Amino acid sequence: MVEPPARLVAFGNQLVQVHIALRERVEELGDALTAPDLRELRAHCLSFCAAVTRHHTAEDDGAFPVLAREHPELRPVLDELARDHVIVSDALDALTRLVGEAGDDEAARAALRTEVDSVAALLETHFTYEERKIAAALSALTGELGAADAELVARATAVPD
Repeated sequence: MVEPPARLVAFGNQLVQVHIALRERVEELGDALTAPDLRELRAHCLSFCAAVTRHHTAEDDGAFPVLAREHPELRPVLDELARDHVIVSDALDALTRLVGEAGDDEAARAALRTEVDSVAALLETHFTYEERKIAAALSALTGELGAADAELVARATAVPD
């Protein structure tokens, strides 16, 4: 039996690693709420939101079309995940607006905590579902993928900076 190349076998594991890194970053975002001023929170928020957006864009534009072609039975799941990406994007936009407009008082920090906790819960639900539904399919991709398709999937499963 010929084993598929290790690079392709790792895609599902890499997806989980991306999600772990993003989970850690949302936790850091929550920790930044206790900083003496909101500059640290604003910097974390911009970085975190950009990382999630890059990851979801790479999935929508690259990995999901490859998966849909290679595993057509996953199309309904991929469509649902793409819809989730819109919901997450809207939540990140709301968080970014709130962080940008927030005053540095107790009420503002409480509102920010609620919003960060909401984004964290939304992402946790999304990541868990995505891992359960597509990680195995990503790992099952064979060496038949061309270099361009492999690069698209690799982009979506790269741990963010």
